[in-house]
Amino acid sequence: MISRLKAIFPEDWQYILSIYKDFLSSTGSRNESLILILLEVGVKFGERLSQLSLNGFVEIGCGLAIPSLALAKLGRTGVRAIDVDPKVIACVEDLKNHLGCEMEVQCRDIFEDRPKLQRGELLIAEKPASYKKSILEVEYNIRNWCAIEGHNCALIPSYMGTDTVTSYSERCEKYEKKLKQVGFKVENQQICEQLPFRWIIATK
Repeated sequence: MISRLKAIFPEDWQYILSIYKDFLSSTGSRNESLILILLEVGVKFGERLSQLSLNGFVEIGCGLAIPSLALAKLGRTGVRAIDVDPKVIACVEDLKNHLGCEMEVQCRDIFEDRPKLQRGELLIAEKPASYKKSILEVEYNIRNWCAIEGHNCALIPSYMGTDTVTSYSERCEKYEKKLKQVGFKVENQQICEQLPFRWIIATK
């Protein structure tokens, strides 16, 4: 269930898992099998992104920044992880230092102080959430920001309480279609068998 976590972090996977469990428990999630799958989703996402020929990676609303940590562990440079919560960012700093990962960690509100992306960088959002806006509004904003300004984008849309597998898949298809209309190559793929999560990776 966590084969990629073990492969990429062979000496530290148990440490990461314990931190991740504590983090999700603090948000009310105590379903152990679900926690394992969600962690593996983040690792697989980072591993897939590490295969792209891009100049840098900016993860917004990063939480524990599992995709960014995987990217950095796999040797990619120019990795930035951003979140508004100073406690979360302190946890990411500790993880980064423990794992020996070279990446930049920033505490900032992306709605008030949006990060500037350079040409060839990738904007990453794994199951984005927000204290200010609805999750769907955040997803649409990310997609539109990338579509309008031409930024490469990697998004795992959140699976909402009101979603069905069909409605979630249709939302992903809408994101894919919009990005293709403005010239992106788009990969829209289910990540694992156990959950319906899909990644939308749009590059130019």
